[in-house]
Amino acid sequence: MTKTEKLQKAITRELGDPQSWGVPVEFPDSLALCVLNSVYSLRATSTSGQGVLSRYRAVSPSANSDSGPDLVARMDAAGGPEQFATEVLKNRSKLPGTSRLRTEGIYEALTGLARDASVTTTADLREASVRPEVKRAWLSVRGLGPLSWSYLLMNAGVDDEVKPDVMVQRFMDRALGADDKLPASEIKPLMRLVAANLGVSPRALDRAIWLYESPSRTR
Repeated sequence: MTKTEKLQKAITRELGDPQSWGVPVEFPDSLALCVLNSVYSLRATSTSGQGVLSRYRAVSPSANSDSGPDLVARMDAAGGPEQFATEVLKNRSKLPGTSRLRTEGIYEALTGLARDASVTTTADLREASVRPEVKRAWLSVRGLGPLSWSYLLMNAGVDDEVKPDVMVQRFMDRALGADDKLPASEIKPLMRLVAANLGVSPRALDRAIWLYESPSRTR
C-alpha cells in the first residue's frame, strides 16, 4: 500500500465524511486577526489565543476588517508593543525559543510586510504570498518560523496551505506507520494530494486532522 493510500484510508476511517468536518478558521478581511491568531497559537492553547482575539475585538470595533497598519497603530496608541501586550491583550507570553513578547514580533513582522512587500491587508497577502520577499519579511523576525507563516496564510483563506505541526505529524505517523514516517517537508505535498483525491481543500483537511488530534476532543 502506498503512503497516499495509507493516509487516505486512515482519514476515511478516523475523520469520517468530509461534509461533517466544518469550516476552517479564517479571518478573510482582517490581517490584524490573522496575525494575532497565528502568532498566539504557537505552542499555546486555543483558549489562550481566543482570549487574545476577544480582548483585541473589545478595543477595536473594526477588528474584522483591520489591516496590518491598523494593528500597528493600536500598539503605538497604547505606548508600544509591550504596553499593548500588558494592558490590552493581557498576555505577556513570549515567542517560542526567545525572550521576546509576541507583540514585539507582530509589530516587527507587520512593519516589514508593509515596508518590504507592500502587504497591508489579507487581499494583499493572498495575492502576493508566493513572492519570496513576502515570506522573507515574515521569517526574518526572530521567533516566527515556517509553521506560523503557514498558519497566517491559512487564516487569510489560502486554501492550498497546510501546517504540519505536532498534531498533524502525530496523525501522519500513526496513519503511515513506523516504516513510512515523513519529514515535515514531505507532509505538505502528500496532504495536498490526498485532499484532491477526497475533493476537499488541503486547509480543510489540515483543520480536520488538528481537531481530531486536539487534547480537548472527547474520544
